Amino acid sequence: MTEIEFKFGIPEEALAAVQHALRSLGARPLAIESHYWDSADHRLARAGLSLRLRKSGGRWEQTLKAAGPSLVERLEKTVSRPGRWDAGGPAPELSMLAGTEAGPMANAALARRHKHVAPLERVHSSVVRRRAARIEVGGADLEIALDEGTLVAGDRSSPVCEFEAELKGGDLAGLIAFAHDSIDAHGMWLSSISKSQRGERLASASHGPIATKARPTRICNPASGEEISRAVMRSCLEQVLANGSLLAEGENDDDVVHQLRVGIRRMRTAWRELGHWRGSLSGGWEAPLADVFRQLGDYRDTKTVAASMQKRLAAAGSPEPALQPADAAAGADLVALVRARGFHHALVDLVAFVSSAEGERRGYGVAPGPAPEKHPDETIGKHLDKLHARLKRDARRFDQLQECDRHGVRKRLKRLRYLTELVAPMYRSGRVGRFLGELEPAQDELGHYMDLVVAARLAGDVIAAGDARAWFNVGWLKAQSPRAIERCRKALERVAAARPYWREGSVRR
Repeated sequence: MTEIEFKFGIPEEALAAVQHALRSLGARPLAIESHYWDSADHRLARAGLSLRLRKSGGRWEQTLKAAGPSLVERLEKTVSRPGRWDAGGPAPELSMLAGTEAGPMANAALARRHKHVAPLERVHSSVVRRRAARIEVGGADLEIALDEGTLVAGDRSSPVCEFEAELKGGDLAGLIAFAHDSIDAHGMWLSSISKSQRGERLASASHGPIATKARPTRICNPASGEEISRAVMRSCLEQVLANGSLLAEGENDDDVVHQLRVGIRRMRTAWRELGHWRGSLSGGWEAPLADVFRQLGDYRDTKTVAASMQKRLAAAGSPEPALQPADAAAGADLVALVRARGFHHALVDLVAFVSSAEGERRGYGVAPGPAPEKHPDETIGKHLDKLHARLKRDARRFDQLQECDRHGVRKRLKRLRYLTELVAPMYRSGRVGRFLGELEPAQDELGHYMDLVVAARLAGDVIAAGDARAWFNVGWLKAQSPRAIERCRKALERVAAARPYWREGSVRR
């Protein structure tokens, strides 16, 4: 079966109100003990699967979960495990998953050579107190639940507190409406981190957050324009949700910040270049995400770029390599930034859009857009042609452009790269790979040049704050620009000469 649910984080100050609301709905606490199993080398987790033995109300159940067709869906198979068991409960029985959609996935993940299956062991456990209630919202039958407890892996433990809303029947629109209401009423934030993922990190003793990079888009062949658009936006949204969820829980890490910005930029690229298939999705989501993107960029400039350039300035003999005034403010509160209500309203709307195929089956549809072309790759090819042609012109005159215009070149280059990566499954991989091989060095060179520009601006702020020693930094940084500009020009010439992979004969039909 398919499980459709939203998972939320709850701000500490709202927890008492959520508990009270559930009690008023008749929710009673229920103790739940769960044990998660995997191979010693975590094969199920690496395949995106979780295998759980759970005791609730005195009964044991075995559940296998896998990713579903949309961001709010998971494939789930639960079977009862009756019998008399010791305190630790039963061990998993994989044969009970035969004939299920996720069963072969588990077998494939655990398979060794000569058909021997990797043995399973208990990896982590949780003990939670759940308060659950059934409600109806907008024609949807929902089960809402608050889980509070502890995750345990070996001698390590961590608290867990999360809220879930699962669609049991009716319209997906009701679940979407409830998500919006929960964000407004309690300041909840959408999270994609499951208990299984939390326990996996605890069991592996991971040091610090693990940023999620972009994953290949899953595009069926053939696909309509709207199907391609939803698949591309889903790929972007997965990256945004995964990294945004970490930041919202205080897992501040430079790579997580970077990957969240990459996810947002990819999403905005898809919106701009694949806008022909937007359906009824409005552009209201873009402003909140653009604001987060901008503030994360300011954070990166004053932390990551500044730290890197300060090392180079110190090596060059700067009398004061610091690129921020001594009394500079600490910068943006990243946790508050990614918990902002507008940001999560936008994410909920995007989840609704990418889940529209399931929504149509359940009564929550996306209004039909224009009739899809016979070959949507022709429309995509026109956008790729336009971006590539503009970069050819940029390459010829890059050294003559102003700083702001060079920044525009960098943004166009990123759009070409990200659009290429997003639609890559539609084309022959060899041609796409060779094209990306020319884009990536150019993006690195333009990034290095813009870091010099940012560092010079930061040095100017130090001068404005009264430290004349920073004039050395301004002079040194500007002296690096001519060589950086020349490297950018040469790299862009290679992009201009790159063979377009999207031309006739390279599409997988």
